[in-house]
Amino acid sequence: QKFEHLIHRFFADACLNVDVFDTKGIRITPREWFVAPRPIIDKVVTLILSGEIVNWRYDKDLQILKIKD
Repeated sequence: QKFEHLIHRFFADACLNVDVFDTKGIRITPREWFVAPRPIIDKVVTLILSGEIVNWRYDKDLQILKIKD
């Protein structure tokens, strides 16, 4: 649960803004999908596991990891 929370917080700005409709026409707005390259996601998982994630941020426009200022 903590891991999932960290992923959501880290990629919050990169959340895919989409609505999906179920078979009854009910709108669902998922918050589980992020727009980020797979290698970035893999690196973020490694940074979370090592505890170094606190020093990094994700630049969604450039789709890169940056050291926090």
